[in-house]
Amino acid sequence: MTEIMQGYQKTGYRRFFRWVCQGVVQKNCLEFLRQEGFDFAPVPEVPGAWVENSGPFGLGASLAGYFGFLYIQDLSSMLPATLLKPGPGQTVLDMCAAPGGKSIQLAEMVGIEGLVIANEPSRDRLGILRANLERLNTANVVTTNHSGQDFPRGLVFDYILVDAPCSGWGTISKNPEVTRIWKKDNLHKLVEVQRRLLKKAAAMLSPGGRLVYSTCTTNEEENQDQVDWILKRSELKPSPCSERLQQELDLPGLESIAPGMLVMKGDESGSQSFFMAALEKPGKKSFSQDNKTHAPSSWDKVIPGGFDLPEYFENTGLYGFSGNVFIVPDKALSYVHQGLRIKGMFAGRLKRTGFVPNPRMRIFLRENSKRGYQARDVQEVRALVSGQSRVFDTSSQNGLVEFYWHGLPLGWLKNKKSRVFWSDK
Repeated sequence: MTEIMQGYQKTGYRRFFRWVCQGVVQKNCLEFLRQEGFDFAPVPEVPGAWVENSGPFGLGASLAGYFGFLYIQDLSSMLPATLLKPGPGQTVLDMCAAPGGKSIQLAEMVGIEGLVIANEPSRDRLGILRANLERLNTANVVTTNHSGQDFPRGLVFDYILVDAPCSGWGTISKNPEVTRIWKKDNLHKLVEVQRRLLKKAAAMLSPGGRLVYSTCTTNEEENQDQVDWILKRSELKPSPCSERLQQELDLPGLESIAPGMLVMKGDESGSQSFFMAALEKPGKKSFSQDNKTHAPSSWDKVIPGGFDLPEYFENTGLYGFSGNVFIVPDKALSYVHQGLRIKGMFAGRLKRTGFVPNPRMRIFLRENSKRGYQARDVQEVRALVSGQSRVFDTSSQNGLVEFYWHGLPLGWLKNKKSRVFWSDK
């Protein structure tokens, strides 16, 4: 066990997070966060996990968090995606995706050539999911709003995550009200929802594919009993990758309790209690996705002039709908032809002057560019975010100016009467 994890156990609750960037950008973001007075370190046991040691205010209020370079996520919550473990270029279905942490983690794992379909059955939570994906510029994710039983027939996936709605008893240290809201005598509705999700996921899993079922509860009726229920009613079998993960990570509190099943004990790990199970469908992967990568005829493809789009936009389209423009990876189009109702990430608007990007779309900006407005320090960035403006007399891109901090792309400032200011609306 590392000193980081030892300190975490001694001091109780600590804030974990993931960087949603890599390479030079992540290196710049490390300094961006340090400049605001935060101290943090990686957690070697869990790939991509970091822990905040100290800070002048809440990590969520940091500029790195505000501009979507990091995502606050409990250590236990990172484990289901780590267990599912899709490779680069793969397609993953996240059946209950809001607020989006696991979808974002999976998007990083599959890379720009992969695809995550983030489904959220609840309309109320769907807005939160989309807002988080937009803030983090997760362009290889599309969202859907299907209940477990109404996915179009015929869809199959090699990787499916079912992070099911549950009683949340594993979060009692942070949310003591959960035991009052969800008592044993009113759990039958949750249990039924979980079973419908598992049944549909089992039907959509391709031969040789992997399914991970997870909850943040300690209730066996929602955990082990549900896995036993689906094993008896489907072709699914426990996956040995659960035991391998437990051995590889060697985390305090992470235990194998049955074939394919793991628990993370909150009182031993200092994080939330979590349950997860990896299941596989026997057979060789014979899944050949319909390769229709053309958009439906009713979609209007947008080719914005004057923008030096990054290389990965070669496999991604911009499409206009009623004046709004959305990013849709080519890989998602075959699912659209099969009846899946998707929505890409909001990229901007079409106006008479041309395409106007969403101010948060830093993915349209080149790293380490010398163009646009270059903030000198974090105090200046904070001032702009707080509503102040700055003198900056230059030509703009449809009323917007590129926004950087020491070459780190932040987004687009609005330009009016030789002044620039930040507004993400």
